[in-house]
Amino acid sequence: MDLVSTLFNEYRALVSLLLSLMVLVVVMTIWWDKVSFWWLNMWYAFPLIGKESRLAKDYETQVKIYDKDWLNTEVALCTDFAAHYEKVNKDEELFSKSQDYLGKVTENGRNNLHILGWILIAALVFVEAMGFSYVLSGFTIPGASEKLQQQGAVGIAFIISVLLVGLTHFTGHELHANSLIKKAKVWWKNAKNRDKATPELAPNTRINLDKTFDDDDEPQYKQVINRISTNAEVKPRYFITTITAIAIIVIAVLATYVRGQVLEKMHIDEVMIKTSGEMYQTQDPYAEAPPAFLVAEAKSADDKAGGDIWEREQKGGWGTFIFLAFLFVLLQIFGILIGFKTGFAGKHSKDARKEIGNFKSEREFKTHYSRLKQQVARVAQKRLTNLQQRMNQKAEINCQDPKVLQVLEACGDRSFLMYMEDLGNAENRYDQSVRLREHQTLASHQAMKNTPAAAEKAAVAKVVDDVVTESPEQMEARLKAELIADAAAKQAAEAKAAAQIETPEQAEQRIRQELLAEMAPPPKVAETEEQMRDRLRKELLGELS
Repeated sequence: MDLVSTLFNEYRALVSLLLSLMVLVVVMTIWWDKVSFWWLNMWYAFPLIGKESRLAKDYETQVKIYDKDWLNTEVALCTDFAAHYEKVNKDEELFSKSQDYLGKVTENGRNNLHILGWILIAALVFVEAMGFSYVLSGFTIPGASEKLQQQGAVGIAFIISVLLVGLTHFTGHELHANSLIKKAKVWWKNAKNRDKATPELAPNTRINLDKTFDDDDEPQYKQVINRISTNAEVKPRYFITTITAIAIIVIAVLATYVRGQVLEKMHIDEVMIKTSGEMYQTQDPYAEAPPAFLVAEAKSADDKAGGDIWEREQKGGWGTFIFLAFLFVLLQIFGILIGFKTGFAGKHSKDARKEIGNFKSEREFKTHYSRLKQQVARVAQKRLTNLQQRMNQKAEINCQDPKVLQVLEACGDRSFLMYMEDLGNAENRYDQSVRLREHQTLASHQAMKNTPAAAEKAAVAKVVDDVVTESPEQMEARLKAELIADAAAKQAAEAKAAAQIETPEQAEQRIRQELLAEMAPPPKVAETEEQMRDRLRKELLGELS
């Protein structure tokens, strides 16, 4: 604290400037979208050197954008403002998708750690690190002055606090991700026990915030796995956790050991100072020397008192050091718990939470961004209209090309919202083509799965699954039945094949029978009484006629 006070008093202007710059950077980072839009508008509005003034000089270059004639300067202006318009071009569907994404990954209700939380954790770790960094600085910078050791202690404490804050926070994130993987695997194993045909636990990497509704029909464990990063075996990972545990134990043990060594060194220095003082202590030459036994008893009493004091100091010191080490470990566990309770494991959960913000409903979300879209569109259209007016004024004086004048006269047909509408239509066409390709890919994969080979493979896989759960007696009975069925099928196939093979005599006899059947007159059909009466009547009429 003395070092901080000294620095602030001696370099008050410099410290104030640095703090002001830090506050400015934080403010600009938090409200960067608003600051950047304000600066873009101001940069266009600057007289003489502004971008609007420079673009107004080029009124002859024409480009074709989405099958429409535009001026190059108009496209440049619309492109600059389109980036800000896209940031606020959000509707209630995005809000619904964000809620759906967080709900499927079971991270609804979570938030990132606030900046105040980061400051609190960093301050706690820094204060704890200062306790033993000052001790370490004596060995890190041997022979240095007290002031230099204090500065070294601040540097060591800063390094230790940065490393520990980062490691503990990432460890909490890793443990949270592992908890989601374990939860999904438990659900999957329960489904596997109920239905042996349950597919393996593999993520669908195409799922993102925009396609979060694509896996609505899939089970919940699959929805969780689709949204988190896993290894090939879909198992928890403890890499960062292991490193953090080793770092905490090593720092706690070494810091306690160094503190103990410093305590013993201080005791040795005190003993040496006391011994040296007794050696060079001046005595009155005229005083009578005390008896030897009194000197010995006094020395023994002093040594015993000194030993008792050192024993108490040693026990109290080591007890304090162990307590500080325990407090240090608890502080790191606290940082891990904060990392476990905050942050996200989903690949797009952070973006989804950012989109939802503090909005309570879709209507509130839509109303807010509709107002922001109107603000951006109004400013952009104002700049575009000013640019078109400036180009018209310059063209009336300097341009003689009728085509250019015709395009400038039709500037009322070109607006910022029209440009954004054409851009959106082009993006929709591209998205449709992408979805069509994905649909065709899925259809081809499904067709491959439905082929006979795939069906046979699936049947074999089912048989294997059934075999795994059979007892030895059931397996023996099934194998006997399969062997008998195979032998019967083989005999039937051989008999059928033998029946189909003709000898030359059989072929000759068959052909002779076919020829006789073709040459033979058709067989007479027995007439009924009515048919015979009709036939005889027709014959008599024929004879009479």
